[in-house]
Amino acid sequence: MEKKTLFALIAVAILGAGAFAVMRAPEKGQRVGPPPRPVAEIKPADIAHLELVSEKQDKVVLDKKGDKWSITSPKEWAADAAGVKSLVDGLEKLGFHDMVTETKEKHEELGVADGKAQRVTVKNATGTLLADFFVGKSVSGYTMVRPAGKNEVWQANGIYAYMINRDAKGWRDHSVFEFAAVDGDKLSIEGAGGKLAVEKLPPEKDAKGDAKWTVTEATGDAPKTSDALDLGQVNGAVQAFSTLKAADFADDKKPEDVGLAKPALTLTASAKGKSYTLLIGNTVGDDVYLKTAESPIIYTVKKFTAERLQHAPIDYRDKTLTKIKDIDLAGLDITVGADTVSLEHAGDKWKAKGKTTVDDTKLKPVVSGFENLVGSGFAASKDPAATGLAKPAGSVALHLKDKSTVTLKIGAATKDGADYHVQKLGSPDVLLVKKYNVERFWKKAADLAPAATAKK
Repeated sequence: MEKKTLFALIAVAILGAGAFAVMRAPEKGQRVGPPPRPVAEIKPADIAHLELVSEKQDKVVLDKKGDKWSITSPKEWAADAAGVKSLVDGLEKLGFHDMVTETKEKHEELGVADGKAQRVTVKNATGTLLADFFVGKSVSGYTMVRPAGKNEVWQANGIYAYMINRDAKGWRDHSVFEFAAVDGDKLSIEGAGGKLAVEKLPPEKDAKGDAKWTVTEATGDAPKTSDALDLGQVNGAVQAFSTLKAADFADDKKPEDVGLAKPALTLTASAKGKSYTLLIGNTVGDDVYLKTAESPIIYTVKKFTAERLQHAPIDYRDKTLTKIKDIDLAGLDITVGADTVSLEHAGDKWKAKGKTTVDDTKLKPVVSGFENLVGSGFAASKDPAATGLAKPAGSVALHLKDKSTVTLKIGAATKDGADYHVQKLGSPDVLLVKKYNVERFWKKAADLAPAATAKK
């Protein structure tokens, strides 16, 4: 009986071991061992030379000099550090799955044909070839890769076509300046007949909000005291300065061609003891020409990018027109052309004077539009004929509960239609105010009328 039990235990053990072996064994056709590598592993530290061919067959050569990369062909330029890092990281992660084909006739279909595909050639500092392969289409989540000189096409991951598909301009460093905005501690603006220099004040304990600045030099129309300084303008300029990137390069232009021999504005920012100087030239269409003081390279940036930098010293003055809350208003007289509507604060609600009927919900944005009405800049001209203020297009009279009145005259729109010329009665300054801010409160009676009742 004991022998039978022993034999049974041995049989169970043998069957269990067999089952385990079967479960562990690869299925028919399943790869055993490490995956194949038609391209050897590449260590980032070994990469010193890259030859890159785009889909359009534009060739760019990049070389590592110290810890920085430079374009060495077709010309010598600083390279886009982020773009190179992305590619180098991809080369390190390059892995392979299955072979797709060994048939040359399939190369074009898979995007890896000679003379038509993107190509990557990698060498080390001594010129030893580390890798040379074509990068094709993405199929089923894998990138098609073919080693140069071979017909084999493999499924690969880690590398993608967008990492390579750039021309020389695309591989250039587009950074004009790059420093942490929080480190900016000085700013000067010179041009348009004036100069302003400001310096950041040490932050107060537990201070929140925008950094505070003090005026250290001011000439012309620049703000003369720190109380008159537009802190938002200063902080915005430093922020824009710190991350300024070019949209394009104007290699075919000379400084005198684009207003940079005698720039309209010169800005200098300082961060951690280092100074950065920017020259701003002409605006042509949507492009603004600029360059640094240290480099001959001429850049272009889009107007919306340059907007916070393209301001004369006068624009750093406080541009507040009103800071009047709804609760402090007793009434409003709004004139648009020949149309005038008068509103009055009745208890905790607003209504129109006389027989005019208005929609209470439409009044809320109107009466709250003066709580922080700020200009975007000062008009280039104070000539009433040029600003449209000789015969204003309209006005708004704000009657306060303290019996005082603030009147805003609204002139012509700017040529691009983005701003209106606005002047506070009694002030010599003419401010540019964004169209959407003006049209928030500048309404005709018809604009405030209740919607017509729908017919049933």
